[in-house]
Amino acid sequence: MRRTFAMLGLVFAGAFGAFSCAAGSDDNEDCPIGSEKCACTEGGSCDAGLTCLSDTCVNPNGGGSGPGPGPGPGGAGGSGGAAIGGSSAGGFNASGGSSPCDSGCSKIDVLFAMDGSGSMAEEIGALSTTQAFAEVVSALAAVNCGDIDYRIGVTDDNDGGFLVPSGWPANQKPWFDSTMLDDAAMAQAFTGAANQVISGSGTEAGCEHVLSSSVDLLQGDTTGFLRDDALLVLIFVTDVDDYGAYDNVNGNSCGLGCTVTGAPVQTLYNDLLALKGNEPKALAAVVIAGDPTISGGVNFCNQPGTCGCNGLDCSVFHATRLWDFANLQTGQNGSTSNLCGGPQTVPNSVKAAFDGNIDLACQGFEPPQ
Repeated sequence: MRRTFAMLGLVFAGAFGAFSCAAGSDDNEDCPIGSEKCACTEGGSCDAGLTCLSDTCVNPNGGGSGPGPGPGPGGAGGSGGAAIGGSSAGGFNASGGSSPCDSGCSKIDVLFAMDGSGSMAEEIGALSTTQAFAEVVSALAAVNCGDIDYRIGVTDDNDGGFLVPSGWPANQKPWFDSTMLDDAAMAQAFTGAANQVISGSGTEAGCEHVLSSSVDLLQGDTTGFLRDDALLVLIFVTDVDDYGAYDNVNGNSCGLGCTVTGAPVQTLYNDLLALKGNEPKALAAVVIAGDPTISGGVNFCNQPGTCGCNGLDCSVFHATRLWDFANLQTGQNGSTSNLCGGPQTVPNSVKAAFDGNIDLACQGFEPPQ
C-alpha cells in the first residue's frame, strides 16, 4: 500500500570489501597515502584532483606521474597503472604482481528501475538532475580503472518497458550507449527518461514491482540491450517492496492492496541468471529501499515501515524481497542502502556502489571469450 505523505529519503548503508591495487603499508614512504597511484586514506579520501578507486588514488582526468609504488617483479613502478578514462595499462599490487585492473569486465549494462509513484518524486528528481547524474556517470566510467563501455536503460515499476526522453528518435535504441553519447548527453538523456517515470507509471496501489518488472523487460527485450560479455547491473529505487506481502489484500489489517502475488525471489534471480549464461558473477544488484531489519513502526493498516511511521502512515516500508534479492548475489555483487535519509543520498548511494561493490564485481567477472 502506498504511503500518502511526500517526505522520503535514503541513508547509504553499503559496506564495501577492501580490494586494493595500491602498494601496502611497507611502501608508504615511497608512496604517501593519498597521493596518485598510492593508497587512499582510511576514510577513502585522496589529494586534490584525485579519486579513490579500489583503495587507490587515481587521476580521473587522464594519466599522470604520481609517486606510485616502487618497482616490483611485474615491471617498473611509478608510471604503472591506468588512469580513469584511459586504457588499462597494468598497475601493481602490494606484492608487485599485476593488479585486478588487468582483467575483469570492460562492458557494463545498467538498468535503473524506479518506483514512479508520486511519493518518489524527490528521490528520482535528485538522481536525475544533470549534475547528479554526471557524477554517477563519472563513477561508472571509472569502474575497473576506467575505459568502460557502458549502456544505461531506464524503466519504471509497472512493466513500462524502456523509457526515453520526449522526442527521442524512433530509429534509435531505447537506451543510452556510451559509445554513441558523451557524458553530458548521457546525463541529459537520463534526466529526460527519469521524468517519464515521474509522469506516472499507473501502478495499482500496493502493486509496485521494480524487480519483477525488470525481469519481464529483460526476458522479453528485442532491442539487444543485454550483451553476453557485459556485467549486468540492476539498480532499484523504491519506498516499498516488490509485490510486498504486506501490500497484498490478505497481508494487512485493512484488507486493501494488490491482488497479484510476485514470483519467488529465487525464481526471479534464476531467470536473470539464465539471461547471463548462468554465470553468477555476471549479475549485480544495487537496492535503494527500506531496510527490513529496522523496525520503524507500522501504519494504520499494520504494514511494517522502516522510518516515518506516525500511526497513520510510514515514509518508507520494508523491502524484504528486494533485500533477499541483493543477498542472493555472489560475493560483493549485492549492495543495499536504506531509503530513509534524504533525496540527495540516492545519487550518493549509486555513486558509492559503482566506486565499491560494482567495481569489485566488474573485476571479478571474466567475460566469455
